[in-house]
Amino acid sequence: MPSDLLLSVRDLRVAFGGVEVVRGVSFDVRPGEVLALVGESGAGKSLTARSVLGMAPEDASVTGGVLLRGEPVTPADWGRSVAFVPQDALSALSPVHRVGTQLTLAVRSVRGLSRREARARAEEALAQVGIPGDRLDAFPHEFSGGMRQRAVIAMATVNEPALIVADEPTTALDPEMRAQILAALAERREATGASLVLVTHDLDAVREHADRTAVMYAGRLVEYGPTDRILTRPGSPYTAALLASVPSDDAPRKSRLPALPGRPPSPGAVPPGCAFAPRCAHATARCGTELPAPRSLDGREVACHLDVLEPV
Repeated sequence: MPSDLLLSVRDLRVAFGGVEVVRGVSFDVRPGEVLALVGESGAGKSLTARSVLGMAPEDASVTGGVLLRGEPVTPADWGRSVAFVPQDALSALSPVHRVGTQLTLAVRSVRGLSRREARARAEEALAQVGIPGDRLDAFPHEFSGGMRQRAVIAMATVNEPALIVADEPTTALDPEMRAQILAALAERREATGASLVLVTHDLDAVREHADRTAVMYAGRLVEYGPTDRILTRPGSPYTAALLASVPSDDAPRKSRLPALPGRPPSPGAVPPGCAFAPRCAHATARCGTELPAPRSLDGREVACHLDVLEPV
């Protein structure tokens, strides 16, 4: 594993009952880097992220190589070297324990501090995400949705892990709160030097926060590379279609956004060839029969038979 990589994922495959949902995903994350995983619902983004941390469902069959600093990720790394920020903060917080108690336990389990020292560190961690210290003894249900998500970010970063995986961390929040939560996550990541894998469908957040982007469709990466290149000159027709469906400040009022026809295939009914071909305006006969292999195109990897590179 190259010394400049923190995380290396190679040919990751996840199947349920013999049906592959994640199909040969490979990517790297460098120290301090933000990688965004984007795509429509059902693309396999969340399952990929969870599988990287060893958090796939028990009935999943996971194969491939996942190395953190050259070693496999194990449960012993959770909270210490790697941390997870879920979509639903309540799923990460115990409803019957005070927030401060949970943060204190997270600190003591890794750092071995005294109860008093750990509580002081927990109070500091909450303050770093904008929650006053006098809320340390509140229960999760006494927090607003935005405060709960901030508390989860505090818990994820309190022990300064090398890698944070955030799975749609702002989905249930309004636009203003989404921006605040992403800003809090970015501040803590920068303060601790952590790398971040951000699973999201918010392309504005990707544009603002991600160094590199991996676009997923039907369990595969269709495009992977520097965010600025992907968002300005997409190399995949699927990426171009996603970007075209995002509202633009320059668009005339009441104008209709172009929409992708059809729906992504279910994992058990992925067509031969390129899975996006039935929805792609550029598809040829070859696209329907031959699976496109990733290839280098203008500084990124693109799994497509065509040379698209459309300015956005």
